[in-house]
Amino acid sequence: MNKLGIISSVLIVLISACGKEDNNAPVRGARSDGSQVVMVEELSLRNIDEYVNVSGRLEGITDIVMSAESSGKILELYKKLGDYVNKGDRIGKLENEVLKIRLEQAEASFTSAESSLENAQNSLDYAVSAKERELISQAEYNTANAAFKAAKALFDGAKASLESARIAYNNSYLMAPESGRISQLNVSLGQFINMGAPVASITDGSTLILKTGVGESQISRIKVGQNAVVSHTGKTYPAKVQGFGIRPLATSANYPVELTMHGIKGLLPGMVVSAKIKTNTYKDMLYTSITNVVKEFDRNYVYVVSKNQEKTVANQRDVQLGRSISEFVEIVSGVEAGEQIVVSGGENLEDGSVVRIRD
Repeated sequence: MNKLGIISSVLIVLISACGKEDNNAPVRGARSDGSQVVMVEELSLRNIDEYVNVSGRLEGITDIVMSAESSGKILELYKKLGDYVNKGDRIGKLENEVLKIRLEQAEASFTSAESSLENAQNSLDYAVSAKERELISQAEYNTANAAFKAAKALFDGAKASLESARIAYNNSYLMAPESGRISQLNVSLGQFINMGAPVASITDGSTLILKTGVGESQISRIKVGQNAVVSHTGKTYPAKVQGFGIRPLATSANYPVELTMHGIKGLLPGMVVSAKIKTNTYKDMLYTSITNVVKEFDRNYVYVVSKNQEKTVANQRDVQLGRSISEFVEIVSGVEAGEQIVVSGGENLEDGSVVRIRD
């Protein structure tokens, strides 16, 4: 036999040896004594909370854009980004010398008109009394009445002019419409702004609101006042359901839900968070993780671990399942509280497999 033939024969033998299945090879996870290492849980009657999971972006209870009520050049800024302002506080001042003069003129005109009206009222009162006693003629009475009406019209006009001048002057000051913190400041000293231009954003984060939504299968479980847990970057914060809508949002099939949080440190408006709303608590329920139940066609079973003489064995036990709650499932029948079931290491188990429980 030539060298090529010898090499080919050796290769065929090696390939045949590699292709043979070693029926005596140990099962993965099995020990030298044939037992398999598993982890178990002891079933017990426990309470379990049911949640509805949501997510969204936080908002402050106040989150508004303040606009200029007048036009002009900004002469002063009293507040800066991040400052807290109360409703009515002045944030800045526009040039208002002309407006101030007009206000003073309006105040003077109003004072004069008020005095004229008072004199006209006195004259009319006298005319009424004198006419009743026939001390003056009808013409004199008519003159007094006409003078009163003219003074009243002049007074009303002066009052309206004063109010208009006062509003114009007040609008030359940039005043906060609501209390909160200046989260954006859109103007600078010396800048000319037009009426309606955005001046600042004012946000009150003392109470945070999470506006979110749930599907039609979940909305019936939502109630006002339910407790919730908000999560952000691994930390959790308490919240409550403030309210919910009874019709879906126009832009989606979800029903609107609002959660509120008061006095929370570590969260700010604009942050994206997740939350779970506690909708129910089931008491004394026998349940386990859905991953611990083996589904085989229309059969559901678990591996129950027990002592069999000197050995610890895992036996298949058919179970009837009930409600699914998050990643857990209720076990209605088939096992009882106090029994142990396999939760890890059961991939290669068979009915009656010898096991060793790992602590």
